[in-house]
Amino acid sequence: MTDAPTDPGLQGERTELAWRRTQLSLLVIACLALRGQDKAVALLALSTAAVLWLYQGRRYRGSLMMLRTECGQPRLRAVIGTSLALLVITLLAALDALRRS
Repeated sequence: MTDAPTDPGLQGERTELAWRRTQLSLLVIACLALRGQDKAVALLALSTAAVLWLYQGRRYRGSLMMLRTECGQPRLRAVIGTSLALLVITLLAALDALRRS
């Protein structure tokens, strides 16, 4: 018998890959915004992707620790911050598209 329960699955790795896909999506959005000459969307997308990239290792280690101890809390500021940045990017892009049509 083992003392501590462990997660034999790959939940931590799937979470890591999901955040990497989010970063890649933001970089693509930034490149497309630069192509369309919308500097505000490009700057916001690049800065959000940079912040996600900077905290990626710490977030990954934290999520693995949560899985091992089976008691964790979501990082509310990170979730709300990322959601707000994506919302602002979407709104700016939509307003720019409406203005151009």
